[in-house]
Amino acid sequence: MVRLAAVFTLACAGLAAAAPIRRPKVMKRAFALQDYAAFQISDGTAGNAQAEANAVFVDPFKGVDLSTVDSDTLDAVQTMREAAEDAETKQFNPAIKAASGDEADALQNGKIKNKVLKLTGEVQALQIQLAQAKASGKDTASIQSKITAEQKKLTTNIATDKKNAGAASKGVTGGAATNNAATASDDSTDASDNAAADDSAAASDDSTAAADNSTAAAGTSGSSVAFAVQDYSAFQISDGTAGNAEAQANAVFVDPFAGVDLATLDDSVAKNMETMRQAAESAETDKFNKQISAASGDAKTALQNGKIKNKVLKLTGEVQVLQIKLAKAKVAGSDTSDISSKITEEQKKLSTNIATDKKNAGQASKGVA
Repeated sequence: MVRLAAVFTLACAGLAAAAPIRRPKVMKRAFALQDYAAFQISDGTAGNAQAEANAVFVDPFKGVDLSTVDSDTLDAVQTMREAAEDAETKQFNPAIKAASGDEADALQNGKIKNKVLKLTGEVQALQIQLAQAKASGKDTASIQSKITAEQKKLTTNIATDKKNAGAASKGVTGGAATNNAATASDDSTDASDNAAADDSAAASDDSTAAADNSTAAAGTSGSSVAFAVQDYSAFQISDGTAGNAEAQANAVFVDPFAGVDLATLDDSVAKNMETMRQAAESAETDKFNKQISAASGDAKTALQNGKIKNKVLKLTGEVQVLQIKLAKAKVAGSDTSDISSKITEEQKKLSTNIATDKKNAGQASKGVA
């Protein structure tokens, strides 16, 4: 769900093992500076903003000593938070004022979800600053005071979002907020010259036009969904721990379409999704397999767990693409037996790998981005 994102990789101080050994302070982790349209959470339904915002700003840092986060990564968090704030003031507010009825309600729900997103980014940036101040022996009173104030606002908006659970929510992707983040991304292109970006650059370049044409996909409710091509390193889920691959993969390929009639999606959405699925498949065949073969012990186990999570990611994308094709075929009155058969086949593989990932819950998992 992004335009091409510049990627910042947190320093890797070591690898946590599945066995009860001493855990290093920093785990390899990727944090991508994204355009607002790539990480916005307002489209869909209300009620799950906290988890969605955490997936953007908090989950990528699980297991990471925040005091070791580099300045580029902190800048990326703050830039994305500012993009969410711009979306609120420059897009949501005027759009809500001009709307009425269900449209206004959906935009208001989207604004609340965006507030949760913005404030989650703000609190996370402050938590990083707090950890770094403590590590340096500096006074932390001012930062702690800010965290308390922002957390109070965040808690209030999370409660409002949960109160509206199930109601339609509409975003405002595009415009000033997107351009602000894109400019910051352009300024940091040097940081994106990594192997993972190189792996999917060709596929991303081939589908740039498709991504530009797929910024909105209409659902039956009239809401829009943005889904643009990401570099593999921006959406990979293998770093961290095993056990939650299903939810993480759904956040990439399924959740953006909650409440949307898949039959109404523009053809470029499935094309962009397929490009990302292929990037995950390339990571498996070109990188995971080779690195697992060359590794041993705990490192090999972690890579194998990462490969399983990547399989869940890849197959989730595959099934979602097929579900879109199925929905369109049904509306067109076309025969769906072949597509249904493929879905059954791919879903079986997906279920097997999800079960394996859950079996390994809590173990270290390592990616190849």
